[in-house]
Amino acid sequence: MKYSIVALFILSLLSVCFLSLNYIWDWFAIDYSQVMKLTFSALILLLAITGLAMIFSGANSKNPNQPNVGKR
Repeated sequence: MKYSIVALFILSLLSVCFLSLNYIWDWFAIDYSQVMKLTFSALILLLAITGLAMIFSGANSKNPNQPNVGKR
């Protein structure tokens, strides 16, 4: 599950970067109509959700090399 979230984060990040650079430098002719704007917004939302999932997943994980000392 953790690796699929990371893969989804990387794919959405690369997609957003590619679409942004294509919008600036016009490499390929893409019609940025309402559907494309919704797709771009969905990719940014997916990027934010997977980023938050990775942050909270890392915050809740335990380090197996650190002993549980002083806790009863």
